[in-house]
Amino acid sequence: MSSADFPQPISLPAHLAMPSDGLAFDYTAYVALPAPGASAVVVTFTVPEGFHGVIKRVGNAFVGAGWTEGTGTLVWQILANGGVIRNYDNILASLGSVSAPSETAGILVYEQQLVVLQINNISLAVAAQAGGRLGGWFYPKWRAVEDSIW
Repeated sequence: MSSADFPQPISLPAHLAMPSDGLAFDYTAYVALPAPGASAVVVTFTVPEGFHGVIKRVGNAFVGAGWTEGTGTLVWQILANGGVIRNYDNILASLGSVSAPSETAGILVYEQQLVVLQINNISLAVAAQAGGRLGGWFYPKWRAVEDSIW
């Protein structure tokens, strides 16, 4: 028997499953809630040179009293190079917590992008904290599926 007689392992695209040469990441942080009308960066990282990435876990949390989810008094956003990431530009509720983040379908980020989870305090006047978590993996950019098929 030759090796051709045995089934070959299936390899999923690097944006769907972390490849063996991928690098896991898991960034967490807490910051003081900014004043009404101001924003604060909660979590930030830069995608390493030679890699693209996938954010698979998101957690955002308000730590304190006086906020009701969904009211719009606090708004979280995930940004890449200063621009909002589609579907993550107007987060009005917790997407999991820092200790138990929710899973995403996969937010693709690209080589050298500055990725930011920020909180915008629209009108909440209390002393509190905001927490955040972004987790996933980086993969060598040569593994990226051609953009033209999407």
